[in-house]
Amino acid sequence: MRPLWAILTLAVGGCAAPKPSAAPSAGSATLERLLTLAHERTIANSISLQAKYRRPIERLPEVSLASREGEAAFSKALLDTLATIDRATLSSTEQLSAEMLAWVLQGTVDGVKHYWLSFRSITPYQSPLTGELLFLGRDMPLDTPENRARYLARLGEIGALTDSIRTSLEARAQRQLRVPKPEVRQIIGALGALRVPGTKSPYAPAEPRLQAISDSARATFVAAVAKTIDEGVNPALDRLRSYLGGGYLAAAPDGVGLSQYPGGAEYYRFLVARNTTLDLTPEAIHQTGLDHLTRLEHSMDSLLGVIGFQGTRKQFIAAINKDPRFIAKTADEVGARYQKYYDAIKPLVPRLFSKTPQAPGEFRRLNPALEGSQTYGFYQPPTPASPVGIYFYNASNLATRSLFTVAPIAYHELVPGHHFQISLAEENPTLPPFRKDFYTTAHGEGWAEYATALAGELGLYADPYDMYARLISEAFLTTRLVVDPGMNLLGWSREKAMEFMREHTMMAESEIASETLRYSVDMPAQALGYKIGAFEFQRLRAKATQELGDRFDIRLFHDLILDAGGMPMKVVGTMVDRWIAERKQ
Repeated sequence: MRPLWAILTLAVGGCAAPKPSAAPSAGSATLERLLTLAHERTIANSISLQAKYRRPIERLPEVSLASREGEAAFSKALLDTLATIDRATLSSTEQLSAEMLAWVLQGTVDGVKHYWLSFRSITPYQSPLTGELLFLGRDMPLDTPENRARYLARLGEIGALTDSIRTSLEARAQRQLRVPKPEVRQIIGALGALRVPGTKSPYAPAEPRLQAISDSARATFVAAVAKTIDEGVNPALDRLRSYLGGGYLAAAPDGVGLSQYPGGAEYYRFLVARNTTLDLTPEAIHQTGLDHLTRLEHSMDSLLGVIGFQGTRKQFIAAINKDPRFIAKTADEVGARYQKYYDAIKPLVPRLFSKTPQAPGEFRRLNPALEGSQTYGFYQPPTPASPVGIYFYNASNLATRSLFTVAPIAYHELVPGHHFQISLAEENPTLPPFRKDFYTTAHGEGWAEYATALAGELGLYADPYDMYARLISEAFLTTRLVVDPGMNLLGWSREKAMEFMREHTMMAESEIASETLRYSVDMPAQALGYKIGAFEFQRLRAKATQELGDRFDIRLFHDLILDAGGMPMKVVGTMVDRWIAERKQ
């Protein structure tokens, strides 16, 4: 049978490539087909997107080199066709789409050569075992016998996928490429948490979903789920844990960071470019982090004088964590604190934005059953089933959960952060679906961090305690610019990075331990996108302000950014430059 990528490659090859003299509609039609093919491919490779579009989930993700090579071949075919389009015949919006598509496809083509250096199939932040597969029990429809059979088929494939992950680790080990010891121990623990019998497994539907099945069918289905998990899924998890805990762990390196592996430094530079979506060196990013952190800490020390606190920054936070003003007695008080900041910013939004999402935003408590495994909370975009953007906050352990940093979190997550960004793009009828679903940390988290600073421009950090909370949040993100390249390229040990974070953040020891593994093993370079993206939004705004003078309108600038959907920051720069040129005319 011909593989999917080959079939789609033929489909791409059948696209009519316009000649230089072709009418603009020919290039537009070709680009539209390419965007559709790329988007459909993205959906086919993403369980979460299949759930979003209510598509039947017919296969699980693959982690083999062959699957990556197939993706690269597919992307190369699209790139070749994209190169035949005379972009001068495209509209300005289409040119941005073409530039963005080229960036995405080129990354897939270039990335395959680094396949063996990636441990994403097993690391807790990125493995399908701890990520996308959890959608199966949570989101796959179970309302008909056919849907239940499809769910059981996918559940039955988890064992084979788990074994394929072990096979890929064995192949890497033969090349002397192993996950560092501290991370291996964390992985073994994460796999153990997944290994739960029967219908209590995280891959199984929760009890309320089972109750929706008719009495006559429920018992048979529940028995089949339990059998599949107990006889297929859990034994495969046991095999993987046994492999990792044996000779693999003994031979694993003690140190962390990509530069310890042959080709690791080159791979890290590739990841920096992909995650920042800009042409920046790790060395420059490291220095930027050091310089900005110095400025932030100077401001924090000055604020302590305003507040009237006699002591160090760490002593101040220790006092804040015990201050009853920032300790809620009930879960409802936590929600009320978030709502306070939401209510404060809503009437001020028209000063900075002329468009706001149709979908409302709100705060809700996270399911108490999940609060133990969620350090903070998360934002859930609007969906047809739930047309509200929701930030689910954690309200567990109230006596030790300070509300000191609620203000910057509220602005980051809802208004004017993630909720504005995601909802406005989704509501733009002119935006191709490929662009609506595109996401990079530099753009997504970069905007949310930039939006958090906007609240300050509106005067919402007038309370020095709120301003200090904002600076703490920014300092945490800035330390990532220092320790991420430090561990992956500049020879820093994990211990040195942990000590740096102890000195310059207010994080708990357990969080520092987890974060340093995230930066050095789980997701190298990913965490750089938060501040680098925000810095780039600020740079582009300053450029537009300077060049346009009285013609600059901050509301139109923000509308331009948010209407365009997710983009690499290089493409955002192109878009802003064109906008500046048009406004000058």
